[in-house]
Amino acid sequence: MATDNLELDDVRRMAAEVGMTHLNNTHLQELLRATNAARARRDALRTDTLTYRSEEHTSELQSHSNLVC
Repeated sequence: MATDNLELDDVRRMAAEVGMTHLNNTHLQELLRATNAARARRDALRTDTLTYRSEEHTSELQSHSNLVC
């Protein structure tokens, strides 16, 4: 699944949606670069080797009795 690269306005809107409204252009450019790089890495993952955990297994991982500190 190929994902189109985001543009600066997309990143500005996404940042504002999570309350990051005071970023300057330098910060937005860095966020744009990092986000596009992360999306490219995600898109490059081989999906045929991914395994999905059952809901039961996920619940076990989240239970307090199974915590390892």
